Amino acid sequence: MHRKLTNIFYEVRDPVLGWDDIGGYADVKETLKEMVCLPLKKPEMLKLHNLGIPAGVMMWGPLGTGITMLAEACAKEAGVSFVYISGQEMLGKGPELVEAFDCAVHEAPCVLFVSDCEWLCPRAGCDYAWSPGNLRAIPPTFADKELNRLFIEQIDRINQVPNVMLLGSCYRIDTVDQALIKEKKRFNRKVFVHPPRAEDRLGMLNIYMDKMPNLAPGIDRRDLAERAEGYVGWDIESLCKRATVNAIKEDSAVVTREHFAKALREVRQFLTPDMTAKYYEIREQDCPHHYEF
Repeated sequence: MHRKLTNIFYEVRDPVLGWDDIGGYADVKETLKEMVCLPLKKPEMLKLHNLGIPAGVMMWGPLGTGITMLAEACAKEAGVSFVYISGQEMLGKGPELVEAFDCAVHEAPCVLFVSDCEWLCPRAGCDYAWSPGNLRAIPPTFADKELNRLFIEQIDRINQVPNVMLLGSCYRIDTVDQALIKEKKRFNRKVFVHPPRAEDRLGMLNIYMDKMPNLAPGIDRRDLAERAEGYVGWDIESLCKRATVNAIKEDSAVVTREHFAKALREVRQFLTPDMTAKYYEIREQDCPHHYEF
């Protein structure tokens, strides 16, 4: 039975979201199924073949792409509990951080997901700029040295517990303390949740447009996805809402292609071209073997 929680810093639940609830990212989902789900579903087979289990898997990529949902889907696929720790909410809360890790020990087998690891364990002296003058999405504050130390201690502790699969996330892998991602007994594997490609944006559009009750026939979703360059998941959601608002303002009973075309001009994309380019530059310069099982 799950422990009853009385705070918002972390939560324990039976996973509800699955892969089909997340638009796009077929390649990322397949990698997560291997790195996260297989060790929980087939530990004896991995042992039989002498294949080591990842100590921890760090997902990194743009905000708004559904990384937390992907973590929950891993737990559902594996048939285990989902323990979620919000890195942002844990700032200044050392005892609660330890309590959350205690819950993961209690819940095993489980997926333990820690979001926003760059808030808890920032890399000293790193450059947060995407290009000169573009500092979008930089964390406004960070953990102090004591919480940083405590977080690493808890990571080391949890990796001694069988059947707890450790997952983390950050928006840029180069902004995380190397002590967290270079040490083989911590986050020794990485998954790049890349900026959404047209196929990913199409998947996101399908998630939201399938819930719209009054779509006009003949809307070319693939064309919309192609034109939504730079959009992440929350932009796609905003696009669908804005198109609906446009229809309502015209007293239209259906949402048409024209309403979407107008919405595309109104909804600003989160990812600027230099951000997208920087993401792929960081990935290209990173050690490739960390991205393999």
